[in-house]
Amino acid sequence: MRSIGIVAAISALAFGLILPKSGYPADLAVEPPISGSAAVSEPGKTSDDSLGYLLTPFKLASQPSLKQSVFGFVGRTDSGNLGSTFVYGLNAPQIMFYDNYIVGGVYQRDFFQFNSGLIVGAEVGLADRFGHYSVCCDTTVYSNSMVNSAELWGGASFRTKGLALFDTVQISPGFVFGLSFISNPIGQEGEHQIVHQGSANMLFYLGFDLAFALTKLPDTELVFRIQHRSGAYGTLGGLREGNNANVIGIRQRF
Repeated sequence: MRSIGIVAAISALAFGLILPKSGYPADLAVEPPISGSAAVSEPGKTSDDSLGYLLTPFKLASQPSLKQSVFGFVGRTDSGNLGSTFVYGLNAPQIMFYDNYIVGGVYQRDFFQFNSGLIVGAEVGLADRFGHYSVCCDTTVYSNSMVNSAELWGGASFRTKGLALFDTVQISPGFVFGLSFISNPIGQEGEHQIVHQGSANMLFYLGFDLAFALTKLPDTELVFRIQHRSGAYGTLGGLREGNNANVIGIRQRF
């Protein structure tokens, strides 16, 4: 009997160590999580990082949509300045606004995209400028034979996916900045070389795009572009402006 009592005492002691004490349920042994704004992962940091939020548009997109494209175009060079070219010569005082023609092709490739939707890439283009005006237009030198001038340019490209109108048409602006090289001056550039005693062989290149695409065919675009060659107030070639052109063409992305 004594041995049975000793066993019972030892069993009672063991169960007392295993089972929780009276009035303290087992689930209270785990501390409840802190919820709401009081949660702080690290000292001095909060879940609302204002600086990170402001910098989000300037961070690279985790899943960028990068493309390549080819763009073929035709158009006309003109005798107006850049402002007149943007409105297709409607406010130009010159009697002759358009002088020669231009036809060309462009290859463009995207390299990276920001969260804001801005896509940065590079472009290279080649064009033939031709017509009968070797000098135009305050002083005009007209040739009975066709005069040609080759142009090669390259630079950085910037574009966005723009906005969709009525879920039907996508409108996307774009911009290109770089350098342009020509084989010989023609039209307006021929006159600028004479007036400013400079050289139009190498000037800055600016291209301003406005592209339209059906939302069902987003990679095929109708593009209106302003082509601008500029000396940037004498920085290159001693010229203020080189030549401007209004062009239209089709761009295919792939």
